[in-house]
Amino acid sequence: MSLIEPHQFMPFEAGETTNVSLPGLSRHTHVDILRINAGLVLAHSHFGSMIRHEDDIRRPADQLILAFNLSGRMRLIDPCGQAHYISNGQGWIIRSGGRKLQRIVEKGDGCSNLVIALTVSRLPPELVAVLDHALPENAPFRRLRLPVPGNTTLDTLRDGRTDPAAILRKEGQCMALVGHALEELTFAPDPGGPVHDHALLVERVIAFLGEHLAETIAMSDIERTAGLSHVTLNQIFRSLTGTTVFERLRALRLEVAEGLVRKTDRSFTDIASECGFSDASHLSNAFRKRYGMTASAWRRAQHQNS
Repeated sequence: MSLIEPHQFMPFEAGETTNVSLPGLSRHTHVDILRINAGLVLAHSHFGSMIRHEDDIRRPADQLILAFNLSGRMRLIDPCGQAHYISNGQGWIIRSGGRKLQRIVEKGDGCSNLVIALTVSRLPPELVAVLDHALPENAPFRRLRLPVPGNTTLDTLRDGRTDPAAILRKEGQCMALVGHALEELTFAPDPGGPVHDHALLVERVIAFLGEHLAETIAMSDIERTAGLSHVTLNQIFRSLTGTTVFERLRALRLEVAEGLVRKTDRSFTDIASECGFSDASHLSNAFRKRYGMTASAWRRAQHQNS
């Protein structure tokens, strides 16, 4: 079993990228690494399904890891011998403290993850204290229950751009994800427990809806995100917003679609698909109910008024 120390493969300068392939393995097993700044690294790992992968990983003691599963399944065994399965689109926060972790990807599974590595000492002391409490040495892993990045965020983080503006944008995206995770640790201090700050809970549910507009969202998905039953969640949501979760989802879809209709010349079929409408007719009917005219009439009216 080999020992891998990812920091040895890091690009030296901000904005630099590197592709790491392990000796003897196919091109389907590699890690694409982007250094965003001195204390922030973004990596996209790919483990092929043709063979079993097993190795030890040791990261710097002062490094915090956010891992978001994109496909497949990986088993990580922490220094206390507990196994954690990173799969099913889950997000995890990890602080190994410089100790070895065992990584196993079984043959037939394969795995792809997006990983953000942050130097903890760059955080304010009060947030370091949150990490010390939430991720002690005997429990260095924590599954995130608040929304993981949606397809739009993932695509832009993996778009391959390294120009200064793109690096600045990716830094903001990564730090926003770190912020989401730290907020969860702050307001849901018990692993697996609900978020007790209702305003934060509502913000995160709205963020989840916004990230998954194009997808079919079931109430069970939102219940898992919030850690609450749909009855309790809707009660909290309505008390703070005046609407139910799905009423807000429909409003969000129409808000985004309206902006695309007004500001772009994209086809209504494309806009409908991106915003979660079944087809252009469904989109147009939603416009008629909200604005008193079809999407095409709305676009003409907006162009005439501009």
